[in-house]
Amino acid sequence: MKPITLILSIIYASAVVIAEEALSHQQHVVSQENLVQVNVTTPAPVPPESPPSPLPSKEPKVEPYPDSNVPSRPDVTGVEIPFHCKQDEFVIHSKKDLDSIIDCEVIVGDIKISEYNYPIITFPQLFKLVGNLIIKKSPELVRIELPVLETITSSFIVNELTSLALISSPNLKSLRVLDWTILPILSNVHFNNEIEGLESITLSDTSLTGFSGFVADTLETLDINNNRFLDNIECNVRVVRGKLHIASNANDVKVSLPHLRQVNKLSINSVETLTLDELENVQSSLSLSNNYFQQLRFPKLSEIGGTLSLLKNENVNHLEFPVLNEIGGGLMFINNTKIERINFFPKLTIIGGALELIGSIKEIHFKQLKLVKGSAIVKSSSYVFDCSVWAKSEILFVVRGGKIECTNANNEVITSKTRKDGGEVRSGGSGSNGGSSSGGNGKSHTQGGTLDDLREQSGHHHNQTTSNPEFEPESSGGHKSLAITLSTILITIFITSTL
Repeated sequence: MKPITLILSIIYASAVVIAEEALSHQQHVVSQENLVQVNVTTPAPVPPESPPSPLPSKEPKVEPYPDSNVPSRPDVTGVEIPFHCKQDEFVIHSKKDLDSIIDCEVIVGDIKISEYNYPIITFPQLFKLVGNLIIKKSPELVRIELPVLETITSSFIVNELTSLALISSPNLKSLRVLDWTILPILSNVHFNNEIEGLESITLSDTSLTGFSGFVADTLETLDINNNRFLDNIECNVRVVRGKLHIASNANDVKVSLPHLRQVNKLSINSVETLTLDELENVQSSLSLSNNYFQQLRFPKLSEIGGTLSLLKNENVNHLEFPVLNEIGGGLMFINNTKIERINFFPKLTIIGGALELIGSIKEIHFKQLKLVKGSAIVKSSSYVFDCSVWAKSEILFVVRGGKIECTNANNEVITSKTRKDGGEVRSGGSGSNGGSSSGGNGKSHTQGGTLDDLREQSGHHHNQTTSNPEFEPESSGGHKSLAITLSTILITIFITSTL
């Protein structure tokens, strides 16, 4: 065989081998890509179809107190109610009006009595009222007698009865709302020992001497005020969703709420003793002012959502808040004259508003305090208290409000501004690890950038298509270039040899 023929055969064979290898590799890559595509697009298993929702109940919905003007009507099936004992409301102004329903055992509808011109109201046979009982603005009324009444499905409202001395309902067992106000000579109430179903209690401006016997796990309101002879208040309520207000009753009133755990807003004024041993949470504000107790303990109270105010409790000499961790609003401690050392907040870390301390204060200690979002103001009437020392203490590193201000009996006045941007306070004193790590931009920083940056990066990478280098296809142009290069080399060798 001639040399030229041999060389051409070699060139042809090499080109064929390279082309076959390239084609085989390309088919392998396509196969792997198809495999990856199948893995990516495989749908998630379809969850079993949930059962259809039940049809809504056709029973009427009973709205919680406070309700609309139309009261709820419990079922009185099985009791034959005469026609004259059923209507939307019964308006009574005279004894004649009252006598028209005097024989009713069950009344369906609101009873509204006002400007009643007779000294006695009595329902001798009534045992159930489906509605409200409202008696008001009847200055001649002296007695209300309900001898066999067991149930009032809504409210018992008695208001502005300046001559009323007695309410007798010895068999009353169930009631939603008790609202008695402006009954200045009411001193006798004959009630069953336990009344259930109560949602709200308001008792104001009476001459009653005691309040007890109400069974209520949860109340919307408990408001007992201006009952000048009331010296004992007991209630087993556990939760008050709205306001709990006790104020201006007898000077020696003893208040016991031994099961109370949670209240929205708590205000106690002018009481001699106060028991709140189970209280854990106050969602809004807590105010204790002008009280006569000497000691006060909150052994389980851990959080106050609003402001804590301790004002003018002149007899108190011992306070305990052993587990209180956070106050959402400000802390006001003003003129509790027998307290000289503020050291009863050992676990308090955050005050969400201003810190204001006024009185005969000699020492201030907040061992765990990390943040005061408002100003810090101290006005001490003691010659011992040193403002210059306090203003340069750890308080300098926790206040993020407008200023730190201190005055004492020596007319020492110290004022210093603090940063409001959430950054470090570098005015003096010592801090742990140089203070806060937060910057003025309000973003929390971690190693490698802000949390917002990390979230953005995480989201960006999450949205990118994940690629596996093992399955990256090589360009077919690479194999073509290799074949051309080999062919060129062989041709060059051939030409050189022939020359």
